[in-house]
Amino acid sequence: MNKRILIVIAGIAFLVSIIPKVYADEPLTLEKALTLAFENNPRMMEAGKAVDAAKGDLITARTFVNPEVEFEIGGLKKNAEGKRKTNLDSFEIRQGFDPPGVRGAKSKIAQNEVLLQQELVRSVWSQVYVEAREVYSRIILNKKELELANENLDILRQFFSRVQQRFQSGQALKNDVQRAKIELFDAENAYLAAEKELKTNKAKLNLLLGRAMDTSFEIEEELKDEELRFDFQELTQTAFSKSPAIKSEDLALNSKTANLTKEQLKRLPSPFVGFKRTTEEYENDSSVVVGFSVPLWNLNQGEVKKAKAEKDAQIVKTQAVKREVAFNVFEAYLNAELAHRQFELLKKSLEEANELLHLANLRYSEGEIDFINFLDQIRTATQTRIKYYAGLFSLNKAINELEKTIYASVRKEGYLQ
Repeated sequence: MNKRILIVIAGIAFLVSIIPKVYADEPLTLEKALTLAFENNPRMMEAGKAVDAAKGDLITARTFVNPEVEFEIGGLKKNAEGKRKTNLDSFEIRQGFDPPGVRGAKSKIAQNEVLLQQELVRSVWSQVYVEAREVYSRIILNKKELELANENLDILRQFFSRVQQRFQSGQALKNDVQRAKIELFDAENAYLAAEKELKTNKAKLNLLLGRAMDTSFEIEEELKDEELRFDFQELTQTAFSKSPAIKSEDLALNSKTANLTKEQLKRLPSPFVGFKRTTEEYENDSSVVVGFSVPLWNLNQGEVKKAKAEKDAQIVKTQAVKREVAFNVFEAYLNAELAHRQFELLKKSLEEANELLHLANLRYSEGEIDFINFLDQIRTATQTRIKYYAGLFSLNKAINELEKTIYASVRKEGYLQ
């Protein structure tokens, strides 16, 4: 019997070892997260539908005006015999046309609107990209903060135990025990707060990826110290060639120019051509109808003046946006440089903090430092370690903002291409 049980247990252990962990949280890489955000983020999907709508307007702009059909039926007045004339006396089909060049201008404006909406998709993506990367990185930071909070909690639990032992042996005062207990409660509160922040940001990332906020996942990546060197002039040139904001304004200016041309061309006659068929008994005949309408009263002056003013306003706006983009690049460049320099200092501080933590534990155990001094050194070391990872996060965030501003990856990644 015992042998059978051992065989069953061995079989179960074997099956457990070969069955994949179906219920384990699936690792979510940064690449996969950004792919999901690009495909499923609600703002991205909405922007994509706006492109489809603009393409529909383009089809309409390239289509001729709908033809007009006119039927003439005999009058309703009764004749001498008391009958009404209800015969089809004539019918006419007429096709109108825009003045020469107007249809081409309309098509150009509609095509620009498609391109503009595509640039809007890129602009939305740059914002979603930054938000997704930031929340993804913040989750990594939250995990590290939770880990440090747990380590600090373990240290203070051990410390509280030692203080209690000293108090019981008469080597410590009661207020030392109370102070140690307060520090322990603070450490527990910090752990709970870090745990809550991690859960909140996981839910936020799920929403950015277009998923249910309670979708379970794990992130195994770590924040990296990115050794990047930036050239301000090169960054500015990249922004001017790739920024969706500048491209959108250039397209808008092109459309305003085409609209001015369209309104000027509307001063020309608008031709129409048609076919007329008369079926009355005394006049059974067919004819071709040709004519045109003329903007006689004001030669479309009001619309031309309006179109010219809109074009001039767009020129001013385009130049202003280019200056604004240049400033944004400058600001993002300075922020990235500052974050990099600050992180270099934090790296040096971390080395000192690790050594301080080791020596504090050793010296307090040996009685070389007092209660208050030990707490102060533990707090300093813990805060320095947290600042280090926060600085790493800030550097990552500053680089994200710089990439958004120039709409290109300085990390040589393909997410913004």
